[in-house]
Amino acid sequence: MATYTADAVSLLVYLVDALPSEADQVFAEAEAGETVLQAPSTALAEVLYSVSRDKDVRGITLTGTPEDARQALVGNGPISVAPIDDAELVEYAQVVDEFSIHDGMIVASHRAQDTEAIITTDGEIGDADYQTVWD
Repeated sequence: MATYTADAVSLLVYLVDALPSEADQVFAEAEAGETVLQAPSTALAEVLYSVSRDKDVRGITLTGTPEDARQALVGNGPISVAPIDDAELVEYAQVVDEFSIHDGMIVASHRAQDTEAIITTDGEIGDADYQTVWD
C-alpha cells in the first residue's frame, strides 16, 4: 500500500476542505483506506497550535478546538502519527543544515519511513529533489 507524508500546511488545508486536486486525491484514498497518510507529531502539534489561535487558512477561519482538529485528523480521520524515534533523528541529523526544523522533520520522517512523496506546498522541499504532491 502506498504511504505518504503530510506536512502541517496540507493538514490545515484539509481541515478547511480546500486541497488542490492531486493532494485531495491522496487524502481521499487515505479516507477510503487505500493509502496510508502519515504525519510526524511535530506537524500535528503545529496544526493544533494553529487551530488554538484561530488562524486563517486559504481565507477560511479555522473553527473548533485543537481536540476537534485532532479527532478530524487522527481520531476519526485519515492520518496516522509517524513515529519520531532514532531512525528519524538519524535522518534529521543528515538534513539539519538544509532545512528549518519544521521542514527537516518532515523530510526526515519521509526518508526514515520511505514514503512515496510529501504532501506539501513547500517549494524548498521540492527544490531539494524530494518528491512532492500538491497541485
